[in-house]
Amino acid sequence: MSIQQDNATVQTRAISAFWRWWSSEGAGHLSGAVTTGEYRDLPDTLDAMVKAIGPRLGWETGPGIHARHQFCVSGGGDPGLRVLAERWRRAAPPPTPTWEFTGARRRQPGMLAVTLEVAGTSIHLGLSRVSVTLDEERAQAKVRLHHPVFTRLTPGYQHQVASMLLDWLLGEDDVQRWIGSITAAETERPDSLPATALPEIIEAMTARHAYTGWTLKDAGISPGPRTIIRALRPLRWIDHPLLDLHTAIQIGYPQTRPDGLPDYDEAIDLHQLEEDLRAALGPRGLLVATQTLNGRRILHYYTDSEDQNGRDMIDRFAETRPEIEVNHTHDPGWTLIRPFT
Repeated sequence: MSIQQDNATVQTRAISAFWRWWSSEGAGHLSGAVTTGEYRDLPDTLDAMVKAIGPRLGWETGPGIHARHQFCVSGGGDPGLRVLAERWRRAAPPPTPTWEFTGARRRQPGMLAVTLEVAGTSIHLGLSRVSVTLDEERAQAKVRLHHPVFTRLTPGYQHQVASMLLDWLLGEDDVQRWIGSITAAETERPDSLPATALPEIIEAMTARHAYTGWTLKDAGISPGPRTIIRALRPLRWIDHPLLDLHTAIQIGYPQTRPDGLPDYDEAIDLHQLEEDLRAALGPRGLLVATQTLNGRRILHYYTDSEDQNGRDMIDRFAETRPEIEVNHTHDPGWTLIRPFT
């Protein structure tokens, strides 16, 4: 058994242990605590159980949307931890009128009325200002966040406050989905807006990029071999947080054209092979990009690393086809296909 598989087994057992405890006594204890304010050693118990799933996972409670309260396990923006939080959420029992569960922090715009104490400094979040630069090609926004007290905080605390504020304004997943970079700034730009304007800006971007489609790019240099890249747009790992295993499927074809691309008959054969693989794999995997160059086409697929059937289906598909090579890499956050985004 590999280290990755061994870790997955430990995590699965810890998730099961958490929900057994929750169903037998945890839900009752926490419901009583949020009503009376008497938590005693309950936070330590919860912290230990969540840390058993992933040492860097965090948890919090808050108002629910469909229930009175929510219990959130969060990876704090780390793709690998987001996978764990999602596995925890999907193993949860059905929500009740009292409790619902989420694997990422939801937006809490009311937090802008709060004053935080950070490193001995009071920060009234309502004074925050943002400057936003939109990158429509990548469907991302660069956010520069300013607060008057940042001049009294170290860069680390500045970034911590800025990140927390964006989570509260947008929700943790939408920060991953739409925010390309976050900069904490000590000076205010002339084009800055109240931080409360950010959700509306992002909602408008969401509407403009509501549909996923394929883009085609000729990345070759003429004269000489060409590279054709086909990729989904927008390309968002956060929309598929459990698909953390990257598989590069390399298909060879005869080079009959000077530029290295397939001729008509070869292109038809490649397309049919793609369709056969898609049919075999079904919903267990997602094709996100292809590269065609120098007598080979590379299919970039993502599957769930804990779903052995998905990986096995790809391997079986390739075994009887000598022109196919397969390479699997654990890749939460889809870093290997970042050049195509």
